[in-house]
Amino acid sequence: MIDTTYSTSAATSDRISSVIEIKNVSRQFGKKLALDNVSLTVPRGGVFGLIGGNGAGKTTLLKHVMGMLKAQSGSVQVFGMDPIAQPVGVLSRMGYLSEERDLPSLIRMRKFVPFLGGNAHAQDC
Repeated sequence: MIDTTYSTSAATSDRISSVIEIKNVSRQFGKKLALDNVSLTVPRGGVFGLIGGNGAGKTTLLKHVMGMLKAQSGSVQVFGMDPIAQPVGVLSRMGYLSEERDLPSLIRMRKFVPFLGGNAHAQDC
């Protein structure tokens, strides 16, 4: 779920007409072309789904949106910010649940919660 109501300032909120702006993004892994010149705009208040078979590039696209991957070509803006340059600003305003385990297997919750910026006490995890 993407929270489009949160804003760091009223001026920022007024300027952002789309929450996600993907322009001509391409990504290749070895010889496998995962994203080929993908462009997508998600307007403020919009709800979108990505549908496709395994290997279609859905997770790869979402990882670009979250700043987990940097576009090899093209650009990604989320809430008017580059998720690579401003990961805290982007990730603090969105949520993502994957069916895959995307976390390193050795990370403990007491280290992960502060990474997320959460206020929860995780010393007992």
